[in-house]
Amino acid sequence: MGLYWLWSYVIALWSTVVVNCAKPVNWDNCWPPQEWLAPAVHDYIRAKRPYSEERKILKSVEHSNGLDDRRTEPP
Repeated sequence: MGLYWLWSYVIALWSTVVVNCAKPVNWDNCWPPQEWLAPAVHDYIRAKRPYSEERKILKSVEHSNGLDDRRTEPP
């Protein structure tokens, strides 16, 4: 399996972004890439880690207040 995921992302980027931005009709939509590429990468990174901020908050509350709903011993 190895680097198959990387290859699939490169192919997807090539087939959707590069090929479509090479057409003169789409130049107005594609030209300043810093306006759409950086936010798209940021959104992708956040989507890879769903609910990461919420998990951090819950972990900090559990450890600081002693709350733990996964205990096995009786109260």
